[in-house]
This record gives sequence, C-alpha cells and structure tokens, in this order.
Amino acid sequence: MRSRIINYSFMIILLAAHFSRANNTFLAVLALGLPLLLLIKKKWVIYVLQGVSYLSAIIWLYSGYQYIQLRVEAGHDWLRLLLIMGAIALYSAWSGYWLRSSKIEEAYNITE
Repeated sequence: MRSRIINYSFMIILLAAHFSRANNTFLAVLALGLPLLLLIKKKWVIYVLQGVSYLSAIIWLYSGYQYIQLRVEAGHDWLRLLLIMGAIALYSAWSGYWLRSSKIEEAYNITE
C-alpha cells in the first residue's frame, strides 16, 4: 500500500511542477495538498484522487499537444516531446488505476 501512495504522491509532484512552470501557483499548491486527503479513511477519497489522476493525464495530453504545436511552428523536432508527454500521461493514469489495490480497498472500506 505504501508504494502505491508514494507512486501517487510522485505523480502529484509532477503535476504541481507543471502548474508551477505555467505560473499557476494556486493550482500547484492545491495539487501538493491532495495527498493529504489520504489521511481521511473514506471511500470517496480514493474516488476523488483517482479522478484527479485521470484528469491529470488529460492535462498532460492537452499540454503536450500545445507544446508540440509550438515546436512544429518553430520548425523544431517534436517526437521526443510527444514521447515524454505521452509517458507522463500514461504514468498519471496508471497512478490512479493503481490506487485500486485490495489493501487500499480494505483500508478505505471500498466494496463493489
């Protein structure tokens, strides 16, 4: 369970760094506070954090698309950027999916 929480926290740090780079301090600080929700042992916490994870993947894909457009307009190589942003988007989605382990479901009383 600990490894899954560490994995999720690292994904949140990446998202906060992305927001910070875009000069959006409010969203960066808000993102950094999200793992603290894990201290609340309710099933809605896992659903919210999963939703944030999947939304994060969409944010990475959209940002990647925007950055690729800028690189294409400038005439620079964009394939490496596509691979990196795609990998981060997959990692973000995977982090949310990975929150649904049996130990986490047991700790947060999720039964489906």
